Amino acid sequence: MNSPLEDRLREALTEAGATVDASTLRPLQASGRRRSRVDLRMVAVAGVVLAGVAAAVLVAPGDQQRVTTANPPAKQEGPIDVTLFMCERSSMQSPDCEGHAATPTQMMTMHKTLKAMPDVERVAFEDQAAAYERFRREVAGNEALLDMVKITDMLASFQLVLKPGADVDAVLRKAKSVTRVAFARYPKLRDELLPDGDGAKADVTALLCGDNSVETACGAVVSSSPTKKVPKILKTEGKGITPAQQKAVAAAIDTMPGVQSAHFEDQQEAYENFKRAYASSKNILRVVKVSDMPTSFRLLMSPGADWSAVIDQLRRLPGVARVINNRCKEQQAKILWGYGISVPEKKLCGAITP
Repeated sequence: MNSPLEDRLREALTEAGATVDASTLRPLQASGRRRSRVDLRMVAVAGVVLAGVAAAVLVAPGDQQRVTTANPPAKQEGPIDVTLFMCERSSMQSPDCEGHAATPTQMMTMHKTLKAMPDVERVAFEDQAAAYERFRREVAGNEALLDMVKITDMLASFQLVLKPGADVDAVLRKAKSVTRVAFARYPKLRDELLPDGDGAKADVTALLCGDNSVETACGAVVSSSPTKKVPKILKTEGKGITPAQQKAVAAAIDTMPGVQSAHFEDQQEAYENFKRAYASSKNILRVVKVSDMPTSFRLLMSPGADWSAVIDQLRRLPGVARVINNRCKEQQAKILWGYGISVPEKKLCGAITP
């Protein structure tokens, strides 16, 4: 049993071309970023990330790149930077790798294949050790994050410079024909993975239950699926938040220590923000409607506030589908963008100091 939005999204992705396998999309999260693949905040991010509201609407983390390929990268003016993160024995890499790690022979074949492509001007290689040293420099001072991410979590990568006007999609298809790629980073994907605006508007977002919700917090019932790519099947839809519950959530927020301000975002406002953030994803915008958007409370926190206490309290309120730590989602998307790895949200949020 799928939600109406999921059905429309699958149809749109199927129509987009054979490079997209609509069956690999996981059940949609509550009417609710990538963000962080993303949130489409990833989908990935699938799913990404997917960070914030827009990501939660469409795909689970880890599916970001599948959705992005529904609108293949257009030809661009000027040199184009593309990075291919290779599958390794990392616990934080894309589920697309399915436990696979590129062999030395496959790495050599990939290097030769990339250098032989007429659209590729330069090819550089970064191994796990070099990626780890770069990571340690960039997050120096965050001991919790440094302790969490090990050298074995890093992904080796090929860093390409393509000629002006190169067909990025053709390069990606050719590269992926050699061996699995954990994550491909290219200019257009940045707009999908790291849409502007969401983090600046709110530190914490409480997505409210919508009609026909697929969130268990809203009463939805899901069961396991026999396939790994679609792990859950929706059996019973959840219910939308009632006016009394919404009023109670607003009242609770007003009394929460550390909340500087709160803004209620209705479906129309959410839809306008979504359209701006994902203006380049035409196939997705074609199927997403105002009625698919979540309503939410978007909170700005005071300096030094205890975010975890606020988030925990919000999660326990009837009518709240899910609560998003936008700073955590943003950091999650940045790590995916920079290193090709998806740090689990539950672990990462504990390493983010507001």
